Amino acid sequence: MGIEVLDSVNDPGTPGKSGDDRYGFDAAAGRAWVIDGATDATDLKPFPGAESGAAWLAEAASSRLISGPAPREGATAYFGRVLTDVRAEAERTSKVTLASLPGEAMPVASAMWLRLDGDACEFIWAGDCFAIADTGAGEAQLIGTQEKADAETREAARMLALPQAERWAILQAQRRGANAPERGLITLYPAAAAHLNTLRLTLPRGAPVLLMTDGFFRFVEPYGLDTPASLLDRVLKDGLAASINTLREHEATPHSVRLKARDDAAAILLRT
Repeated sequence: MGIEVLDSVNDPGTPGKSGDDRYGFDAAAGRAWVIDGATDATDLKPFPGAESGAAWLAEAASSRLISGPAPREGATAYFGRVLTDVRAEAERTSKVTLASLPGEAMPVASAMWLRLDGDACEFIWAGDCFAIADTGAGEAQLIGTQEKADAETREAARMLALPQAERWAILQAQRRGANAPERGLITLYPAAAAHLNTLRLTLPRGAPVLLMTDGFFRFVEPYGLDTPASLLDRVLKDGLAASINTLREHEATPHSVRLKARDDAAAILLRT
């Protein structure tokens, strides 16, 4: 059995840009995903034609995820193959050898991936993408690592007080640290697949599930406009496009809680 995709959105935040987020799904196969490329920490653009290294990785990974797992293939093995293929594509596409790229120029991404597996729903995630699932009787469960979103808010508050040059140096150091095989992120290192987060849930048939990048999760963290449960209610009632408009209206008010005033935001609303 597949999934029913109710709605989807990918708003880059900046008019005229494609942004660094992507989403995709194979409804008949029961799979869906969102990917959030981390904003580039360098002016180098190794992938010709791509808006950024982040956009290139998000697009390459999303395109590769259209081809799903083999029968009875586990998520770690599957994502190992996905990242292997994405790295091969990067080696083919990059205008310079990957070995010559400094660590801050190697792209990384977060992701949330869902598949129906028998009676269970399997979630695989990296970084700060999230899902909210209705587990029955009106109860909503947040899937993801909210501690990372909380840490991002604290770090942004600290860095906003720093000079631009110092802020840039910190971002580059963080990117070099993220590009390590032992980090559970979408990277050009296939070994990272062994460190992705996994969760299996048994959900009622027809349960609504929202997948989102951290730009959409801003409703919850850092803005506190919603709880996970009320955010799921909001998108079921208003739809994703109207919800994005509400988010952008809030971002237009004076605040200083994130480095990017308007972040890319992608989401998929579905029923299992």
